[in-house]
Amino acid sequence: MTQAPLPSLYTLSDLARETGVSRRILQHYAQLGLLEPGALTHGGRKLYTSFALYLIQDIQDLNQLGFTLEEIRKIMLLKKAIFHPDGTYREGWRREEIPLAEEELVAMWAKTGEVLASIERQERMIRRFHRFLTKHFAPKEVRDGLQPGQGNGGATGAGEGLPRGGGDPQGEGGGPQP
Repeated sequence: MTQAPLPSLYTLSDLARETGVSRRILQHYAQLGLLEPGALTHGGRKLYTSFALYLIQDIQDLNQLGFTLEEIRKIMLLKKAIFHPDGTYREGWRREEIPLAEEELVAMWAKTGEVLASIERQERMIRRFHRFLTKHFAPKEVRDGLQPGQGNGGATGAGEGLPRGGGDPQGEGGGPQP
């Protein structure tokens, strides 16, 4: 009978090496409760599962998106309630297992909606600017659709497949937007 492979376990130093986030920052995250060990050695050393690698990336991303450490702490509490320490989804979790008040969850929902709206606005703006640059400054092969360009997902042509095609009617990417 074969046994399931043992999960990979990491010290904070290991996590720092894997993620590029300093050990000191990871210690701070652990002190705030953003990271919790998945196991302890006999000597009391904390070990983290590979799921911690994803949580660290989530923490970094959420921070860059403007979430405060307190908001991130609440998001991590929610994740801990609905995921096992190895990162697998907990079937059958119940609302009462989530240690957050209803108003905190509603605030979390509202904030994520605001962030998504901001990202969508930023994406529209950067896509317009990229189409402008492609139209005027990309190599001829990219402009003519003979070669995919950076940032167009491999689509041929400048801005093909994007809303409003390869540019706006004014041809400069500066006209009114929907």
